[in-house]
Amino acid sequence: MKNGIETIGTIEKPDSGIYPYLRSGRKLSGKPYAGSGKVTADKARIDRLKEQLRSTPAEVDFERVRIMKEVYDDTAGYQQIIRRAKFMATLLERKKIYIDENLFVGSMASTVNGIYTYPEWNIDWMKEEKTVEKSKTAEDRAANQWALEYWEKRSLKPRTLEIFQKRYGFDPNPSYDSGFVISFFDWPGGGGNLNYPRVYNNGLASMIKEVEERQMALDMRLPNAEKFYFYEASLILMRAIIRLSHRYAELAREMAAKEKNETRKAELIAIAETCEQVPEHPARNLREAIQCHFLCHVLAEIEQVGCGYSEAYLGQNFEPFYQRDKEAGLVSYEEATFMFQNLVIKLNEIGYYYGEKVLLQNSADLGQSISLGGYTEDGEDATAEMDYVILDACNYLHLPQPPLSVIYTEKMSGKFLEKVLDVIGTGIGMPQFVNGDVMLKRALNMFGSSEKGITLEKARRTAIGACVGSYIPYETGHPVEGQPNLGKILELTMHNGFDPRTQQQVGPKTGDPETFKNFEELYAAFEQQLQFCEDVLRRGAWIASMLCAEFLPVTWRSILTGGCIETGTEVWNGGANYYTTAQIVVGGIDAANGLMAVKHLVFDEKKLTMAELKKALLANFEGEYDNVRKLCYEAPKHGNDIPEVNRMVHRVYESILDAFDNVDGGGNYLSKDIKSAPDAYTKSIHNLMGKVTGALPTGKKAGVALTDGSLSAMPGTDTNGPTALVMSAAKAQDPVKYTATHMNMKVQPDQLKSRKGRDQVLSLVKTYFDNDGYHIQFNCLDTEMLRDAQKHPENYRDLVVRVAGFSAFFTKLDVGVQNEVIERTLQTFH
Repeated sequence: MKNGIETIGTIEKPDSGIYPYLRSGRKLSGKPYAGSGKVTADKARIDRLKEQLRSTPAEVDFERVRIMKEVYDDTAGYQQIIRRAKFMATLLERKKIYIDENLFVGSMASTVNGIYTYPEWNIDWMKEEKTVEKSKTAEDRAANQWALEYWEKRSLKPRTLEIFQKRYGFDPNPSYDSGFVISFFDWPGGGGNLNYPRVYNNGLASMIKEVEERQMALDMRLPNAEKFYFYEASLILMRAIIRLSHRYAELAREMAAKEKNETRKAELIAIAETCEQVPEHPARNLREAIQCHFLCHVLAEIEQVGCGYSEAYLGQNFEPFYQRDKEAGLVSYEEATFMFQNLVIKLNEIGYYYGEKVLLQNSADLGQSISLGGYTEDGEDATAEMDYVILDACNYLHLPQPPLSVIYTEKMSGKFLEKVLDVIGTGIGMPQFVNGDVMLKRALNMFGSSEKGITLEKARRTAIGACVGSYIPYETGHPVEGQPNLGKILELTMHNGFDPRTQQQVGPKTGDPETFKNFEELYAAFEQQLQFCEDVLRRGAWIASMLCAEFLPVTWRSILTGGCIETGTEVWNGGANYYTTAQIVVGGIDAANGLMAVKHLVFDEKKLTMAELKKALLANFEGEYDNVRKLCYEAPKHGNDIPEVNRMVHRVYESILDAFDNVDGGGNYLSKDIKSAPDAYTKSIHNLMGKVTGALPTGKKAGVALTDGSLSAMPGTDTNGPTALVMSAAKAQDPVKYTATHMNMKVQPDQLKSRKGRDQVLSLVKTYFDNDGYHIQFNCLDTEMLRDAQKHPENYRDLVVRVAGFSAFFTKLDVGVQNEVIERTLQTFH
């Protein structure tokens, strides 16, 4: 060991012990670098930057496709990972860059709120929305025409479907067309928590040296070919990233040379000095650490943009820089808050677009989640002063990104919880509360028996990834599998596998429910439809994931994922130390409530015959069947702590786990031996799925959104109060077996304005978590205000609400999501 570096042979690598950047009480050595420009908190500047963000429309930028056309023509015949690295390097060298009033530089595309396209995944939306015809220049039209022709059969979606049909002997398209399964290969997902701290603590120059030495140490024989090319791609990319940062430095110096205002000139010189230092070399102060973090983050989004690039314990990672700068008199609390506000605005400028379907599915959520609080490796409270800074910055801005998650522990201070409640009370729906003890148990359960194993110390540092899932930060691969529609599964069960909307036989013929003698026969049919759904979903996802490893490698993501550099293996190919499975289970409560209604009304109370119920469902409960809908809606529902209903919900979620594990031996696309589990939350997929799902025995009408979350109650049906709701949720699902569970609660807008109201909320959270509940979040909103915002959106431009594991501008949401948020039960404490 030398200077904190463990030596292996001739190769030096960062200490691979227990998170060297997260160790309790870690301090930086040496003196901080003051830089040329003093950061001064400026509220007016933040207001201007926010207005620029809000008033600049998001536009598709075809710069990436133009450069792709040229590079792909020039690199035909190269190994795919090298080809992709050369493409990324060319994009970073030639992309249009700009510097505005923000303290930090870097952008997704060539303009504020610019959005790149990714035709290598799927071009269907580009054809449907006529991107060629809408192109503004001849160059863009030619690039888009090339993209449509080149990727017509080469992109991920058609290749996946072709292999699926050959391998399994049937066409999976009816499953996707019906909304029975929502695939992930229509659009790319994000990559969990990447190790940005490694860059701002070590610098890319040291990482380049390590990769060069590892590459040179390889025995040049066939088994090492993939390692050699991975290292070569890594070197191409890291050098290109340094070059991009230097481009910003050059631009800043050019602008400074022309600037007459001395204050602005100093700011531009400070930007130049920062970009000349990071990410090539270690950060010397808080400003450089934040700049390095953002540049690393936006490059991950450029490489493959999608929801799920989260930021782990960001405040705690910045804490050593902040404390050292503060002790040296270089930064105050207010100035650190101002810096973080600049970062938040940059995070909100990132976006993606993959067509209307994906917009309905995700509501443009990016999942750039930040974890606050939690445990140190020693089991103490990890809350940092920078966690307070983050809360104050977000409290002022009221922007939807980044989502904030409080990792709740009994050791968390009351002072910090008060600050958290201040932010929730604004109505922006965050931070969400997540049970740190459940996260710890889940990590030990998921990874304790894995090849890598896991220590208690590392498990304590589990962080939120994407919306509500929990992952080992910096070491976890994050393959996305897609989403099963549990509401549709019930609908197909009621119609013998036939989809009334598409008029196709989607699922297996599991029998006409009119012939079932008892409820258990109905449930057995439901489980068969569920198993078929999981078979289609997981097999298609595994094929797509293997194809991603072949022709859509993500080298930058791999560089920042623990295990990949050490083994010379790209993350899709199995390089990460740990893997989760991002399968998002949607509609579990709809399925359980619907099954409970059929059991109650048809088999137990005999208030309806199965034939009457089926006719009512096909008629969408209209006309003479309105009374049947009333019976269905008033049947026992989740959220009221009714033992029989609790057992039904738990049974459904256990059946999902069984079906998930029964697909081709379990595991994931890498290995049967990888222990994996699904997530259970919704984003806004419950709205998309509701649109393609017909009437259900819950009383839901065709086209209406499914229930949000995985443990939330169907709107209007949780009538026994908030304690009954959380106890229902706690008993309904084993959170350790899932990588996420998710519950929303809507409370009075003034709930957190009194001491009594705050104590009631904290007591409810503690009750839920004491019973092994995992996640809960609160919308403090006036229902009538939301209705008025629907009618007069121009008056509510900045209204932010909580949807699922994310917040969003209310007026930008699809009306189906808006209605679902409005109709959620307003819980009252007594």
